[in-house]
Amino acid sequence: MDKIVSNYQDKDDAVHPFDSPDYYEWWYLDAMFDNGYSCALSCFWRTRYLDIHVPLIIVDIYPPEGERIRGAEGFDYKDCHASLEKCDVAWKTNYVRQEGNKYNVSLRVGNVGVELTYRRKLPGWKWTADGLLKNDAEGKQGWTNALPRASVTGKLFIDGQTIPVKGEGYHDHNWGDVEMSHSFAGWGWGRMFDPKYTFVYGWFMPFKKDDPLIPSLYVARGSEPIFASPGVKCTLSREVLHEESGNSIPTEIVITGGSKDMDIYCHLDVVKVLDYMKTDADPGGFTTNYYRRLNKYDARIKIDGKKDEVSGEAFNEYVLLR
Repeated sequence: MDKIVSNYQDKDDAVHPFDSPDYYEWWYLDAMFDNGYSCALSCFWRTRYLDIHVPLIIVDIYPPEGERIRGAEGFDYKDCHASLEKCDVAWKTNYVRQEGNKYNVSLRVGNVGVELTYRRKLPGWKWTADGLLKNDAEGKQGWTNALPRASVTGKLFIDGQTIPVKGEGYHDHNWGDVEMSHSFAGWGWGRMFDPKYTFVYGWFMPFKKDDPLIPSLYVARGSEPIFASPGVKCTLSREVLHEESGNSIPTEIVITGGSKDMDIYCHLDVVKVLDYMKTDADPGGFTTNYYRRLNKYDARIKIDGKKDEVSGEAFNEYVLLR
């Protein structure tokens, strides 16, 4: 079996400050709930807004039926705090705070908010020993997956209504000393929470379309990670024109990997685009096109000659930076 990078520490999910004009950093959390609601929480310690960098939180709630409900607010750094030892970040009265294997999240933006507790089901991991996906003359890009899978309980707040929720969630963390568009043309990411298996996958797109993707795959069975490696193959196919953005985006994804005693095959079919967003151009003139998508998946896992087959539905994202 390929060696799993297992030296994850709490400080991997702490703030990673850089003395760089393009330094960025954010914590991302999401959850799917038993009542059909879901949420995506983007908590920026530093992100570009027009020609300045600011702390910012974005709360997106997706009702079972209907369009996304969003709240967003920027802050002054004097009203914010971030720990160098663990995930303990505050924007005024809003916070994401680790306490052992538990994360407490309290975010309120106008009439939209969440109060959630994430309880770890799987250990954190990272692609490389230092968490850096890229470290060269063009800059540093870091990523760590603090909560590959967690149970989630708490409340959603929408226009004065309080909605109790329980379900499962995920949390990762990105940072870099240059804009991500300096290093990659875009990325794809997703996770599947099967009753028996957990899959977290992703890939970065090179600037030249014919160059290979840079993919990674993490798989756990029950509460035990069984595979984690960037040494996997990923193919994107069946491109379909997204009329609103004018971009052709792949709707079929196949990821394969393994070791001497294991073979893993993951196949995803995109069902529809649930959400599309486009940002203003950054100083380099690049806009970000973000697609949140529903996909069906089927996966085959063979370990020591024994086979498992699983299938279901999950979300993924596809992001074009150039």
